[in-house]
Amino acid sequence: MAAKKKDSARNALAISINLMPVEFRKKQKDFSWATDRRTIWPTVALIVVAVCIYMLCTFMNDTTTALNENLSRVKAEVERERPLLSKISDLEQKQGIVNTKINALKSIQVSKKRWVVLFENISSVLPPNMWLLSINQMGEFDLEMKGSTFDFSEVAEYMVKLEKQPSVQNVSLVTISTTKVDGEEAYSFTIKVVLNKDIGQEG
Repeated sequence: MAAKKKDSARNALAISINLMPVEFRKKQKDFSWATDRRTIWPTVALIVVAVCIYMLCTFMNDTTTALNENLSRVKAEVERERPLLSKISDLEQKQGIVNTKINALKSIQVSKKRWVVLFENISSVLPPNMWLLSINQMGEFDLEMKGSTFDFSEVAEYMVKLEKQPSVQNVSLVTISTTKVDGEEAYSFTIKVVLNKDIGQEG
């Protein structure tokens, strides 16, 4: 029994030396690195990152393709509707021209009606001994009227009646002086008339 223990100890302490030439020695391959955690986890992480990058690139490509398809479809629709848009633009331009002409005609009609109403108001209250020599438009709604009369009181009477007319807003005396008409004494006057801005727009 003791001899066996000695043999075991001797074998454990024995050193094996390979005396074969190098070219005849068989090299044993070491695959222990494949099961090492320092190799496995970085490899798994690298694979996961690669898969995520691939999925992200695929998603981006799909999204880009879909957006390009939508853009192409919209462009095609715009091109189909372009003739209609051109027609609408032409019609709008023509409508603008027509509206301008209509407004011009309305302005002429209002202006014509304004003067008709105004002259009717001026002549309807003119005293028997008074006559007008001139009517000048000083502004859009301002008139200067010059006239003569044999009766001084008719000037004030005419101004009061004229101011009550619907076409007149205000009447004021500018000048009055004596003059001779056919050898008789008369009065020459100038009055300012402010017109009603709404004149000729009724109805």
